[in-house]
Amino acid sequence: MTSSSTVRVWADGPTRLLAVVTAVSVAGFGLGAGGHPVPFPLDWALVLISCGLCLQICRQPTLADWVSPAAQRFWRAAVAGLGVIAVAMLVRAVNAPVDSGVLESAAEVVHGLGAVLMLGALLRLPIARRTRSGRIGLWLDVTILMTAAAVFLLHYAPVPADNSLATAGLVVAGLLGVFMAAKVTLTGSDVLSRGAVQMMGVSAVFGGVGAAVSTLLAGRGDINAFLLNLPLAGFTISLAARRQLADDAVSRGTIGSRARPYSLLPYVAVAAVDALLVDVVARNRPDRLLVAVGAVLLTAIVAGRQLWAFGENLRLTAAVRGSEERFRLLVQNANDIIAISERDGTLRYMSPAVRRILGREPEDVMGTTLADHTHPDDLPALGRALAAIMERDGASMTMEVRCRHADGTWKWLEITSTNLSHEPGIRGRVSNVRDISETRTVQDRLSHEATHDALTGLANRVLFGRRVSEALTPGREPTSREQTGREQTSVVLIDLDDFKIVNDTLGHATGDALLVAVAERLRAGVRQQDTVARLGGDEFALLLPGLSADAVDRTLVRIAESLLVPVAAGDQLLSVRASFGVATSDGDVDSGELLRRADIAMYEAKAGAGGGHRHFRPGMEARGVERSRLIDALAAGIEQDQLTVYYQPVVRLSDHRVTGVEALVRWRHPAQGLLGPQAFIEVAEESGLIVPLGRWVLRHAARQAAAWGPDAGTISVNVSGVQLRTAGFADEVAAVLRETGLPAQRLIVEITETVAVGGGPTAQNLTAIRDLGARLSLDDFGTGSSTLTTVARLTVDQIKLDRSFVDSPVIAGAVLHLARGIGADTVAEGVETLDQAARLRALGFERAQGYLFGRPGPAADLRFPGSTAERTRS
Repeated sequence: MTSSSTVRVWADGPTRLLAVVTAVSVAGFGLGAGGHPVPFPLDWALVLISCGLCLQICRQPTLADWVSPAAQRFWRAAVAGLGVIAVAMLVRAVNAPVDSGVLESAAEVVHGLGAVLMLGALLRLPIARRTRSGRIGLWLDVTILMTAAAVFLLHYAPVPADNSLATAGLVVAGLLGVFMAAKVTLTGSDVLSRGAVQMMGVSAVFGGVGAAVSTLLAGRGDINAFLLNLPLAGFTISLAARRQLADDAVSRGTIGSRARPYSLLPYVAVAAVDALLVDVVARNRPDRLLVAVGAVLLTAIVAGRQLWAFGENLRLTAAVRGSEERFRLLVQNANDIIAISERDGTLRYMSPAVRRILGREPEDVMGTTLADHTHPDDLPALGRALAAIMERDGASMTMEVRCRHADGTWKWLEITSTNLSHEPGIRGRVSNVRDISETRTVQDRLSHEATHDALTGLANRVLFGRRVSEALTPGREPTSREQTGREQTSVVLIDLDDFKIVNDTLGHATGDALLVAVAERLRAGVRQQDTVARLGGDEFALLLPGLSADAVDRTLVRIAESLLVPVAAGDQLLSVRASFGVATSDGDVDSGELLRRADIAMYEAKAGAGGGHRHFRPGMEARGVERSRLIDALAAGIEQDQLTVYYQPVVRLSDHRVTGVEALVRWRHPAQGLLGPQAFIEVAEESGLIVPLGRWVLRHAARQAAAWGPDAGTISVNVSGVQLRTAGFADEVAAVLRETGLPAQRLIVEITETVAVGGGPTAQNLTAIRDLGARLSLDDFGTGSSTLTTVARLTVDQIKLDRSFVDSPVIAGAVLHLARGIGADTVAEGVETLDQAARLRALGFERAQGYLFGRPGPAADLRFPGSTAERTRS
């Protein structure tokens, strides 16, 4: 027991008071034996006070929450037995002045019941776990003690020889006490602490010997025998209760008693009997035969005990040798390193597996520490882990660190260390070390692939979302935006303008190279603590923590300017324009909402002609919702046949005769009425609805042109770049021609400049359409991003001058010469006055269209009498 436990044993007042009462009682008994008895009722008062204090102290373990439930059950049973014995003492105290035989008999019955309850509590106490060999040795030791006790009791019992009943009672009472003491102290318990078990054994001895003394002094009325045995037994069992409280307070119910592998008590008993034998022989006592027989019997039992122990030792030694050999072979041939370290970390033992894992000899590693071989970045975590497990015996922890191989490389090792400093055979820390380098490499690669974009190496959508959530964790972000210029977390979504054109015109290899170049520019434009991600396609994102709104603006302007500097993508020099949407965190926004706001702001930036950035502002959601509604309504309109086709004639300038018509789509919106293409074509392009919409227009226009017959001339249909990028579009055109019966030479497919220079599926579809016999027309010429050199290499049948150049004779003339140079016809768009028509005809234009010749209208409004356009003006 520790010194702190000792202090706790004597810490309460009842224990100190019981010690005083016990000392006074023992002194009073001594005075009575010397002829000066303690007067009544003082003698019984001392007995009853000691009983009451004992009950109070022994009840304490039943109320302490840190005492185990099993121990509490024992002490409740003990308190019950002690309470019954206290009642017996009270009856005896009442009977002392009257000396009633009835009361005395009742007291003896009650006392016997209390003793039975105490005996039952001790017998029900589980003994410490033992092997079969241990149990045999235990009962041999108990037999030795009982034999020795019987010899002493029979020798010293000063009872007349003719009073055999008194002698038997004395011996039985004494042997019962010795048996209980031997059983408790030798076996120990898994319920009581070791200190409590020891004091219980002492209490059993006092109880048994006290009963024998009471029997011995039964004939002497001047001596109260209970002054000796009751206070002593109560005091020692009270000390056991206090030891239980003190020990469990330290261990919180985990100490338990631990049986020793051997006990000195049997040998002390044999030595005492031998000494008694010498004494009785030297004095020629009459019971020397009894003592001699007892000594011989004890010698025989001890000899048998030793022979049994020798046999067990031989068996255990052989088992240990076999276990040691097996253990040695296992350790020597294990794939994992087995290491033993001193408390200060010095490696005392290292198994041969260190050769395979670290390329080092065991003797070269012993004498160093694990920290001497660990990567510097892993040292802090390793130090904290090892310090933690050394704070508590038996503590264990698993960690992963990098250790240097003999060739200078670093190996990932999984180290499981256990503090076995309390084990005599170890006295240190045992570590099992496993090489997990390959596993970590695979895990790191899979983790990187799962969280990074394969093309650019940037964070992907998953990792970006995780980092946004982490940045918005409470405690890392301000909770309001009340202060101007306050630093907060901003999310920026970036969309490259017209990136699809690059893919379609220059191929996906060039597009990928451009994405990689953009990723490098984005990384170069932000800080190290910022996150750059590619969310998919041409959509990128930035996470900018700790920047004010002004700092975010400066960062985005710098990035936009860097993207405008041409970058090498394959064999092309390309500049990039991008649209940026910015959303800044506030106290009640989560990552999903922040990304949604940035997405809305990005579409606002794109709606403003692209190439700039927009911060999210309240009200932008309404425009985003309206756009979504428009997309849904357009999809329903296509499905429900709400579309219609208007037609605008194309005339010959020399005589205004109709040579063809252009098909222009309109939408009969159920709520807003007739809508022109400017209200929905852009949304159709962005959402992909342009594909079914364009298919619908092509089929209806071709069917109408076939119905009109050859007098209507050609039918021009606008085709978007999205349609041309769709594999198999030329097959759709061929199917429409077959279905409607329209001759291919009457169909003109109108495309824009940026679409015309496309490669890949676009080029394949354009070639296939011309192979069908249909004609290609370059619409809105002069407004695209292609160069004249690029256009000169195109294979088109017609060029349409954009309406913005009708009043510019220089540009109109240049376009006319370009068209003649590539063998294409020309059509002037947007002609509204006779003067414009005359100037264009003078320049050499042969055909034109515009409000001068007719506004777009339904098919029913068009007439072709004598091939001349005649329709109602509106």
